[in-house]
Amino acid sequence: MLRYKALVLMAVVGSLTMTIPAFSGDTYKVLRWFSGKDGGNPYGGLIFDASGNLYGTTLAGGISGNGTVFQLVPDGSGGWTEHVLHKFCSERSCKDGSTPYDNLIMDSLGNLYGTTYFGGLRYGGVVFQLKPNSNGTWTEHVLYSFCTICRDPKVGANPGSGLTLDKAGNLYGTTSAAVFQLVPGPKDTWKMNVLYRFCSQPGCADGVGPSSDLLLDSSGNLYGETAGGGTYSNGNCSAFINETCGTVFELSPGGGGSWTERVLHSFDYQDGYYPGGGLVFDEAGNLYGTTARGDAFGSGVVFQLVPGAGGVWTEKVIHYFDSRTHLPVGPLAFDRAGNLYGVTLAGGSGDVGTVFRLSPGQNNSWTQTVLHSFTGEGGRYPGSGVILDNNGNLYGATQGGGSGRYGHGLVYEITP
Repeated sequence: MLRYKALVLMAVVGSLTMTIPAFSGDTYKVLRWFSGKDGGNPYGGLIFDASGNLYGTTLAGGISGNGTVFQLVPDGSGGWTEHVLHKFCSERSCKDGSTPYDNLIMDSLGNLYGTTYFGGLRYGGVVFQLKPNSNGTWTEHVLYSFCTICRDPKVGANPGSGLTLDKAGNLYGTTSAAVFQLVPGPKDTWKMNVLYRFCSQPGCADGVGPSSDLLLDSSGNLYGETAGGGTYSNGNCSAFINETCGTVFELSPGGGGSWTERVLHSFDYQDGYYPGGGLVFDEAGNLYGTTARGDAFGSGVVFQLVPGAGGVWTEKVIHYFDSRTHLPVGPLAFDRAGNLYGVTLAGGSGDVGTVFRLSPGQNNSWTQTVLHSFTGEGGRYPGSGVILDNNGNLYGATQGGGSGRYGHGLVYEITP
């Protein structure tokens, strides 16, 4: 049995803000610069709780540079106070995990769940839970430790994406090789089920290298992306197998606990390659996502997948990035008017990333507006997308920016 210990909630005082005019009349404000001690280089996205508090992870900083989980609490006057909920590698040999790469999720009880890429009893990363205590502290529990050296490689190791939660309390996620499910049991036990292992078909036609969080629909189907594999190969796609360009896939539950994988789209370079930012549905049931590379400019695309008769999905590229804004990362987000928001890792006036909006127009056209162009000290290299509050304000994080040459990253807000 693993031994867990409660970690004292640390309030970090002196939350700094910096306001910068953005494009289109928007205002950009830094809510928190990370110092290294409280975390560094936030790569995953942010989430809100019902009270309007923000939560996220940093892949570095904290104890020995192994990452943290943080909370930002609004003070009612425009400021935010940071609390460090957990510093990874707090246990010997990093049994509690190390290096969280992706976003958190929260259940109805206020418990947080996430993954780390390294650490754990078997060194292959962990699935963890953080429970709030009545005295303001949080307790971390490792629900599963992945193994890099075990003889049974079905589930793989090193989860590089976040988790998805269904109504029954089951968790879903991916490792470098497979899709898994964790089912809660008695006395805080969890059972691991491997739902699908990729590259199970010749030439990895079913995909290889799952690269995004999973999306769950109302029927219990899971949707995700793989960075490589698929039925198309192209010499421009420096992916995993045979220069393949990646896929969008669906996993459907069947009888007896079985799951069936189906490739909805195989990319062919012209319509993008290296998908991995994550998927989002619109109200009509269409899927949207990004590829980091591909098309005539090699700068990435935003794509739409439309379901049709017989279970066939049709892909359409709705935006091609170029040298001005390129390398889109992280999931897209819709507002109530049907606009899409996202970030790019490069491009903009400082060539260190942008926040953009895509607005739908006539004849299925979309218009891009750059809402903010990162310049360096005020943020550089956003690692994931943005989220919106009820007022249409955008929130996100950058891996770098702040004091020093690169800084330790920051959390920002864009107000229309």
